[in-house]
Order: sequence, then structure tokens, then C-alpha cells
Amino acid sequence: MSIRYLKEDLAFSAQTNRSLVLLKHALVSHTVHLTILFRAGQSLCKIPYLGVAARIIIEYLIRVIYSSDISCRAKIGPGLSIVHGHDIVIGADVVIGRNTKIFNGVTFGNKDISQTSFGNQPSVGDGCIFCTGAKVLGSVKIGNNVIVGANSVLLQDCDDHDIVAGVPAKFIKKSKL
Repeated sequence: MSIRYLKEDLAFSAQTNRSLVLLKHALVSHTVHLTILFRAGQSLCKIPYLGVAARIIIEYLIRVIYSSDISCRAKIGPGLSIVHGHDIVIGADVVIGRNTKIFNGVTFGNKDISQTSFGNQPSVGDGCIFCTGAKVLGSVKIGNNVIVGANSVLLQDCDDHDIVAGVPAKFIKKSKL
């Protein structure tokens, strides 16, 4: 949950371990830069007192530079790949597993904003893909290797390997991932 995940984030995002490709991604990919900011915020959160101020500054930079609202308190495993890193919302109590791909316009948050986020935000397994504009709202539990279709609104739990789409999202079929 910190800077130590960056190597896996970079390799998953670049889809390779070749040094030159990784260097290119690290230098010129704005989505890798977003991930670096997020991971720095996660790491700095752990520092007593100073961590809160650092987290607030980093979350502000993410909002201003990337038009995204990503809480550094979210628990996101290694292998995070953000594709087109704009208009992404990830709440403070969201839990996301390893090797997850998130496209632009994706939201993970509360279904009912009158409730606190604690216990009311999604929990995601490993190897999931969230296509452009997908919204995952409420205390939804998502299994491993789930694909959520573009512009879907997911309000219910999903089993491993489900492909879901629509408004509200419904089961389409099992994936072969």
C-alpha cells in the first residue's frame, strides 16, 4: 500500500518488464505519474501529523492536475493500471485488489451520500477491469477477474469471472480470464 508497489504498478501498466519500455512509461505516461502521486500519498499518510497535511496536498494536486478525486486512504493493491487518468473517483474506504485496470470516468463510492463512507464503499478482488464511465456504488463485493462494462452502474455483488454491464448493471456472461 505504498511506494513499494510502484514497480508492479509500472510493469502491469506497461505490460512488460523490459527496462527501456518501463523507463519510457515512467518518464512520459501521465497515468503513471498519477499512480506515483497516489502511492506517495499512501506512503506519507503513515507519518503521524505530517502525513495528514501531505495527504491533503497530494489529493489536492490529483484533483487539480488530473481532474480526479482519489483518496490516498483507499486500499489499492499492487499492479494498479489507470488508463486515461481523468475523472476518476475513489473513496476513502474503497478496497481494490491486485492487477486492476481502471479507465477514465470510473467511480467507486457511496450509494447513499447521507451515510458515512465507512462500510458503504466497494470492495474489489484481483484482476478486475472497470471500463470507461463505470460506477460502482455502495458496499458492493466484487470477485476476482470481473469486467464491468462501459457506463455501467453496478449496485450489487459480483462473483469471480463475471462480466456485467448496463444501468443498473446485470450479469452478461462469465469471462475467460
